[in-house]
Amino acid sequence: MKEPDVTPSIDDVVEQFSVDQDYGQYSEEDQDTWRIAMANLEKVLVNNTAVDYVEACRLSGMSMHQIPTLESVNDALGEFGWSAIVVEGFIPPDAFMALQANSILPITRSIRSRNQLGYTPVPDILHEAAGHLPMLSCPEYRIFLQRLGEIGANTTLNALDMKLYTRQKQHAELLAEDNVSLDLVASAERAVEEAALEARNSAVSPARRVARFHWWTVEYGLIGETHDIYGAGLLSSVAEVKEFRKVPHTRLSVDCCNQSFEIDHVQPHYFVAESWDHLMDEVFALEIAVSD
Repeated sequence: MKEPDVTPSIDDVVEQFSVDQDYGQYSEEDQDTWRIAMANLEKVLVNNTAVDYVEACRLSGMSMHQIPTLESVNDALGEFGWSAIVVEGFIPPDAFMALQANSILPITRSIRSRNQLGYTPVPDILHEAAGHLPMLSCPEYRIFLQRLGEIGANTTLNALDMKLYTRQKQHAELLAEDNVSLDLVASAERAVEEAALEARNSAVSPARRVARFHWWTVEYGLIGETHDIYGAGLLSSVAEVKEFRKVPHTRLSVDCCNQSFEIDHVQPHYFVAESWDHLMDEVFALEIAVSD
């Protein structure tokens, strides 16, 4: 575990990664993309989510009809003791966790292209706002997310963790580009495979354990007897929601940290928490595991 005095100041993290939303940058096509995506999500998410999705969007400062402003989001999140900042795409895992630990949600400024409406491998405002924001209306979820952030903020990424993160990021960014060279994509994919192989043949670091737990819960978690969605990756992906009941579902345990993940395609399986209490029990188990 990282010593407390090494943890970066949250003010430093915000200053380093926060950018102006520049709301005027959004074109009418961007606004149409938001409206189409939100309408499509509403259709596929009905009766599939851990919160009333449309009401949760409203409570978190969003409209189904236009890209949210940072001001409207922060006005809403302030009621929950949270806030948001706007960032540019991927930010390092340790910075993401530090923000989460301090009840701050990073929201990516850009919005996906129309040809990736159903699913995109990179962060965008649809993923961050339509995915993460609605769940912040749920008090049990807020407690879970903040505590997981605290655990993650107190772990250190080693050189292999950073290599894997960097190569996955580069590959995903290439996949999100239009008219990208297939040779570049193939080269980036090979680089990810090499780092992933190296990771499989090495001890799982505390930071990697947290990242995996975060992926299988915050991003792709299901909860309750009816396997309702609370993971942001599912909440923001029409394509994946349509298929999520057709793949294996496994009861969540901290052992999910032994399962690696890939960020450039839909998931082959999901983990299910029986309840919010069960989810927190596994968070506590994770804290013990990374402190050993």
